Amino acid sequence: MPRSKLKIVTDACVHIPGAHLPGRLSKGYAACGVIFVDEDQVISEHSKYLGEMTAPQAEYNALIFALDKAAEICRGEIEVWTDSELVVRQLNGDYGIKSENMKPLYHEVKNLEQRFLRGVRYFHHPRTCALAKRADQVAETEYRKHRP
Repeated sequence: MPRSKLKIVTDACVHIPGAHLPGRLSKGYAACGVIFVDEDQVISEHSKYLGEMTAPQAEYNALIFALDKAAEICRGEIEVWTDSELVVRQLNGDYGIKSENMKPLYHEVKNLEQRFLRGVRYFHHPRTCALAKRADQVAETEYRKHRP
């Protein structure tokens, strides 16, 4: 039975070699974890290996994956929770998108939003939140399957 409301928790992990060093590369290998929650109960977990990309690209790709999967079970109202304050502020219209390589990802998310009759709302939560930690674990498990 289709759901009228769904909460989605997303996270992306990006492993950037030498991330702590000056002049480091800004890309690394990434995976994402997605949790679907209904009435504060986890109903499913999903993951995807994303390949090589920047952290903001990985966060957007996690969201694209999540919204595409969510459309299979819900066409009503969607709440998205993520620890990426940048993505939340961009999607809520608080920040613009300056990077040309990010604009197509932003537009893809906006196009996916059209699948949901009652809209998509975006919220930021800290990484210390229990569901944020679980989404991170799901992403890390997927990453390890591809990049031991």
